[in-house]
Amino acid sequence: MLQKPDGSKTANMIETLKFMIEQLIPEDNAQDDTEHHMNFRRLLTEPIETTDREFTQDEVRQIIEGFKPKKAPGPGGITSEILVLVSKSITKTVTYVYNECLKRGCFPKKLENS
Repeated sequence: MLQKPDGSKTANMIETLKFMIEQLIPEDNAQDDTEHHMNFRRLLTEPIETTDREFTQDEVRQIIEGFKPKKAPGPGGITSEILVLVSKSITKTVTYVYNECLKRGCFPKKLENS
């Protein structure tokens, strides 16, 4: 369960996942872009040459399942325990995101405002 800004906690897995998505994946609106964001969008459209092989879902699942429990949460407040619990549900999406980062050569160092 996660604590919401109003002090209440999520009641179940579905509510927790919805809350995580709302908090971690802001709406992408190009009209709100700063110059930095416009430049970033431009860079994302340029192809990148790479010989790296893509990650497999099995590799990503094994990494997530290998997270150490009881570690402090990251900037988004998500603990390794939560990720392990939802690993079967998120493996396909996480693998896609990692492979897109690999294809585009875009590896964020940290979350903004963290």
